[in-house]
Amino acid sequence: MIEPNTMQNNSKPNDEIDIFEFCSRIWMVFVRFLAGIKNLIVSIIIYLIRKSLWIISFGVAGLLIGYLLHSVSRPHYSSLLEADTRGVSNFVVIDHINKLSLIDQKPALLASYLGIDFAQAASVRSIKAAYGIDINRDGIPDYIDFKNTYNPKDTMQRRVSSLLYIEVSVYDESILPVLRNGLLQYINNNVYVQELFRIDREQKKQLVKEIELEIAKIDSLQKVQFRKELVPDKGQTVIFGNMPEPRLFYNEILLLFEKKQRLEKELDMSKEIILILHDFTPLQQEERPLLFFMLVYGILMAVAGIFFALLRQYRQTIWKLIREDSTNM
Repeated sequence: MIEPNTMQNNSKPNDEIDIFEFCSRIWMVFVRFLAGIKNLIVSIIIYLIRKSLWIISFGVAGLLIGYLLHSVSRPHYSSLLEADTRGVSNFVVIDHINKLSLIDQKPALLASYLGIDFAQAASVRSIKAAYGIDINRDGIPDYIDFKNTYNPKDTMQRRVSSLLYIEVSVYDESILPVLRNGLLQYINNNVYVQELFRIDREQKKQLVKEIELEIAKIDSLQKVQFRKELVPDKGQTVIFGNMPEPRLFYNEILLLFEKKQRLEKELDMSKEIILILHDFTPLQQEERPLLFFMLVYGILMAVAGIFFALLRQYRQTIWKLIREDSTNM
């Protein structure tokens, strides 16, 4: 009779051998997989070398096509305007401006909305407004969200509440000042924006008056407190060593005065709905560089050359499959 301990000792080496064989098989499969990838890459490289004449020919043709298209197309330029909406929510203004994207390819309608000439409106390629996104919560925009990548669920990002960015693309850079004035007029003519701006200014003026009243009250209170604590009533014995220290309200007065100055500064600077921080700059960026045109069409034509070479090499097989499919139908 075999003892239990003897059976356990006999099964242990077999288990170790099985695990070793399993690991070695996995390793062999992985090595074969790497060898297959290497052979595939080598085959692709060899094929590209064999078909290099087709690829180079089509690539050169693509470079020429890109150069010709660049020559005949109209140059257009992009420029950026940065503004502060102050008391008006920039959400309202941005949404109002982006509605122009529905008509920016219709010069007649765009000219009527912006109050500019038809020829000037025809020189406008696109108009888009966007938020500034702050990703480190320092109040300074880190990038402008023209691609609408902002995720409100991301707590690390937030929209800067007062700044507004308008990017325009035009065929004629000389219309940028006229376009700027037209956009400002388009914003100012919005009744809802006008009402928000009016309410904001009235509330700030009322707050300034309330702060002035509070400063006067605190100042008079401080004078009464000063007289009460330092000038004793008649018949009251005063021990100079134990005189109470008067309570001062200078810090409260200074804080209110600083807030009043900030509000008055905002009222002086925001006499218009939109305060321009950085105006459109002519020739800021050309959106159709020659190198970009040539590279894009060169790469596309090179890929087309690869497919053309494949079709040419396997044309008989392809026609055979097409005939077989048509006879079976």
